[in-house]
Amino acid sequence: MYARVIDGQVVRVGLPRAGVIDGRTVSNYHLLPEAVLLAEGWLPLELNQPEYSVDTQELRLVGYTVEADKVTANYEAIKRATTTDQRIGLLQDAVDFILMFY
Repeated sequence: MYARVIDGQVVRVGLPRAGVIDGRTVSNYHLLPEAVLLAEGWLPLELNQPEYSVDTQELRLVGYTVEADKVTANYEAIKRATTTDQRIGLLQDAVDFILMFY
């Protein structure tokens, strides 16, 4: 995966299927050689994800670290607002409420 960097800031994550090089539209942009992508401002993207419990936590992007040869996407683990059981309960409550009017 790649990230586009302009003036030290990440402006896009993930290569497009079509892009513009020297004013010309290029199809299969995502298949261009790495040397061309680097010249166009694309850097390899690494994920920095902590260990977390998929049952009780989720990951949140906190920012990017831009280096000369790569970009690192930094994540933190946060507690989920609701568990799956709570979500199912809320959905069931909503369905029951709607059915009261029929």
